Amino acid sequence: MSRNDVIFRRFEQKDADDVWLLHRRASEAVGVRAPEGGWEDDLNNIDEVYIASGGDFVVAHIGSKLTAMGGLQPVDDEVAELKRMRVDPAFQRRGLGRRILSELESRAVALGFKWIKLDTTTIQVGAQRLYETAGYIPRGEGVLHGYAVIFYEKCFADQGDDET
Repeated sequence: MSRNDVIFRRFEQKDADDVWLLHRRASEAVGVRAPEGGWEDDLNNIDEVYIASGGDFVVAHIGSKLTAMGGLQPVDDEVAELKRMRVDPAFQRRGLGRRILSELESRAVALGFKWIKLDTTTIQVGAQRLYETAGYIPRGEGVLHGYAVIFYEKCFADQGDDET
């Protein structure tokens, strides 16, 4: 797989079934599988939850196969939450996670967000490594949907802007 084989683009409704399948496949591969329920409702309405709300949702394809995805959900005018970062298990360890993260960060900055926050489970050591090497700072721990999680954040604002 060369870097040019991967196409990144905004989610389109025709991706909905593949997004759901990738979410399930990637979650199960790392041992994270809560019962289907309201915590996954965002994946049934990506256009409204992510895009129409002022955020974004990006998919990555190699040929016709959806291989990675992730969303930016606005929290407020300055903060977006990174959600649903997934890489197909068959395509992991090839840099796709880092590339989709970079794509989402670029879109967050273009949309005017100054911070990205996220959470990941304590059992997802690979995800923790990805976020920490990309400059995300752990800001605490908690429990979400029955899983122990670590909360992270990263600032994109120029810290010198406050001193005008």
